[in-house]
Amino acid sequence: MPGRVCMVVHEYFPRDFRVRREARALVAAGYEIDIICLKQPGQASKELFEGMNVFRLPIMRHRGSALPVYMAEYMAFAGLAAGLVTAAHINRPYDVVHVHAPPDFLVTAGVLTRLLSARLILDIHDLTPELYGSRFKKTGGAAAQMIMQFIERGSCAAADKVITVTEAFKQLLVERGVSPEKVVVLHNCPDPEAFSSKPIKSKTGQEFVIIHHGTLVHRYGVDILLKAFEKVAAELPQARLQIYGEGDWLPRLESRVAQNGLAGRVSLFGEVAQGRVAQALADADLCVVPNRQDDFTDLLLPTKLLEALQMGCPTIASATRVIAETFPSGVCLVKPGDVDALAQAISRLAENNDERDNLAAAGKLQAKRFEWTTEKHKLLDLYRD
Repeated sequence: MPGRVCMVVHEYFPRDFRVRREARALVAAGYEIDIICLKQPGQASKELFEGMNVFRLPIMRHRGSALPVYMAEYMAFAGLAAGLVTAAHINRPYDVVHVHAPPDFLVTAGVLTRLLSARLILDIHDLTPELYGSRFKKTGGAAAQMIMQFIERGSCAAADKVITVTEAFKQLLVERGVSPEKVVVLHNCPDPEAFSSKPIKSKTGQEFVIIHHGTLVHRYGVDILLKAFEKVAAELPQARLQIYGEGDWLPRLESRVAQNGLAGRVSLFGEVAQGRVAQALADADLCVVPNRQDDFTDLLLPTKLLEALQMGCPTIASATRVIAETFPSGVCLVKPGDVDALAQAISRLAENNDERDNLAAAGKLQAKRFEWTTEKHKLLDLYRD
């Protein structure tokens, strides 16, 4: 057997798709995998999932809470995870402890095992200083940013290797003092089991269906999409908006839909299985990724954008920095936060079948640069090294 691995993630599992993809790839390559994660109500504290041993700690997410609540949650999980990882390592040593961040200081869960012989990987899904600035509106100012960058730098120094999700993330890490030789980019990609490269079935019906999927929070601009749809709905009686996902903004969206008499035009499905999202994308006429623009979202290459393109769904997206640089073609780009520009783009594409078809074909071609079959080999090469 190639080795024994412990993954630590401050998220629910198997809900976290990036962790699930990486763990599946390692199991298929012969690694023995333990996963330490959060516990949702109704989930087992311990279970065997697809050949992985899953250990859930009695801590839940408090999305949308105040900063002290977040910090208490993060610190409690880091402390419990460190104890569990260390005890398991003493009983049966790990070859690798693979910590997923944020928070960056979760790397402390594997520091003692590194001193005892294990290799330590820090897998940074989001850059904490920028995420903090976006979520908490830069509370604490420059001092808070300095502290978080100090923690980020120290966490990367404690690891043998650092994985992150885009070249833009890597560039910032290097600018902040991390050795470029230490950092490997492993892009987020559509799950090949759910998001086939071919449409699942042909679109049918007379309705014009617009879809948005993902976490429903302020920075991802779903309220901007709803405002734009309100303008479009008056002109296009056949237009329908489907929103898939959960987050702090879901109750607000439900309230606005009810208040504005859009209950028959806007459907809020909540969190559903990936396969159902893939089917919805295959059936939809248009997908919208309406991110707001800030220091954090400027660095993102959203997986939901890649999922829509891979399913052949024509897509409108905010022209944030990395999206605009990555997709000079294949995506209809609009100014972030501009409700009128988004409404105009939706209306134009709704009335032009040929433009939508051309956009879908170009987007599908562009999405081939981001496939899990390629990224998986990067992960396995890193482990072999």
